[in-house]
Amino acid sequence: MSASVLTNLIKQGLNTKNVYPYAIDSGNVTLTDPVFLVTEILKDPTNYGGDRFNSMNEELQVQIYYSKETTIDVDSLEDNFLSLLQENEYRPFDISGHVYTPDNQTIVITYKFNHIKEVA
Repeated sequence: MSASVLTNLIKQGLNTKNVYPYAIDSGNVTLTDPVFLVTEILKDPTNYGGDRFNSMNEELQVQIYYSKETTIDVDSLEDNFLSLLQENEYRPFDISGHVYTPDNQTIVITYKFNHIKEVA
């Protein structure tokens, strides 16, 4: 469950409570704090040897939702977020710009990462 592993890493590294794997629990969301949604894109066996794979290429997506009235330093939060993931060998391969969603009045940015997980 790599989405759950990444969720725990973000919670511990950024000291934030609104981090969810797979789906946002809207009953627990505080609209003043950023909300992180972690989902899996792809799990692909790789690095074959002896008729078996030795690692798993994981692609994960993290969407960060902000209230349009947010008072936090978005750049600082996202810089710390990227540093945390890079230190833990998650490599970004696609980062969208910030987008305003008129339906729920939030600002969202989407990050996509590659991660190689060794398989025993």
